[in-house]
Amino acid sequence: MKIPIFVLALAAVAPQAPAPPTPPPPAELAGKVELVGADGQKTPAAGSVVWIGGLPHARPGPTPSMSSSQKRFTPHVIAVAQGALVTFPNVDKVFHNVFSRTAGSEFDLGLYRNGASRSVRFNKAGLVRVYCNIHPDMAGYVRVLDDAAFTTTDDTGTFRLTGLPPGRRTVEVWNERGGEKSFPVDLESGRRRTLGVVLDGSGYRRIQHKNKLGRDYPPVTRDVDRY
Repeated sequence: MKIPIFVLALAAVAPQAPAPPTPPPPAELAGKVELVGADGQKTPAAGSVVWIGGLPHARPGPTPSMSSSQKRFTPHVIAVAQGALVTFPNVDKVFHNVFSRTAGSEFDLGLYRNGASRSVRFNKAGLVRVYCNIHPDMAGYVRVLDDAAFTTTDDTGTFRLTGLPPGRRTVEVWNERGGEKSFPVDLESGRRRTLGVVLDGSGYRRIQHKNKLGRDYPPVTRDVDRY
């Protein structure tokens, strides 16, 4: 069967769909966070959380973890996406009991020994304070973020956020001693923007927290085998 000539002509001149526009190259934000102490001196603000809200966070990586090590939480501060599951392994040779009394994010992992690990899913955005019911000096922080690109500063106080959509954004910075502060920035396509942050930690005063029952910690001579 022969195809009519006029059908072939129509097929030859049919317009093609336009190619989708190429998205602009992403922007990048890098910088350093410093903390002013009671002596007026600046020091690197390690463990600060830096984030930009209203943006999709990075693809999930390894399960976030906060270890009980040498009677300290390591890392001292972590940032996670809302809904993330965080593990709390005990690598010490003594018992630990990780808990939080932060409103809306309360949990109690009970007493567990060296080599054991327990987990908590953080479903509410905000700052969650984490403690050990045996060791009053143990304190850690989990910053739970909803729809945000985020990171934490390293030991030198530096940070880097990549793959950011260009535009006018607000950068949020939080530090245990320096509190929280906002900074407006303009992010340009394909370029790196640098941001220097100085937080005032001169007024920071450590306040002893209560145990999971809301009471003062007993003397450390009790349950010395667990301590």
